[in-house]
Amino acid sequence: MTATTTLVVQDPVDAYELFAHARTVLRLPLDGRWHLVDHGRVHMLQTLPGQGAPALASVHLPVDGSRHPGEPHAGIPGGYALLAFTTDGGDTNRTQRRHRDLAGQASAWLIHRRLRWTWSHADGPFTTNHADLATRGQIVDLFGGLRGP
Repeated sequence: MTATTTLVVQDPVDAYELFAHARTVLRLPLDGRWHLVDHGRVHMLQTLPGQGAPALASVHLPVDGSRHPGEPHAGIPGGYALLAFTTDGGDTNRTQRRHRDLAGQASAWLIHRRLRWTWSHADGPFTTNHADLATRGQIVDLFGGLRGP
């Protein structure tokens, strides 16, 4: 069983910079192991397992720079890029705290760039965040009020 936290960026963003930030959040070297998967119109940049990171990161991006179509059948809205952090082993409190911290660090990067996004944890509903309104407290609230390390 896996746990996934998904952020969909609603404004144009450099997907390679977003992926570099995701690797930094995971404390992976920028020249570390990752690969590009060609899904036709949409490509996926993905870290590789076995690097000691608390999660895998992937960024899905439209090749032509247009909006990502999302995955309507899975309830995932479209946007300019989709960032996902995925952890094997189920959705435990420890995993939720880890994902809360990863999402918080990713959202700080988005806030700094004044980008809008929507996000979800473990197939929960997507919640829209705007750069001028988002706070770490909103992220904690989405994870059921988890606090502390």
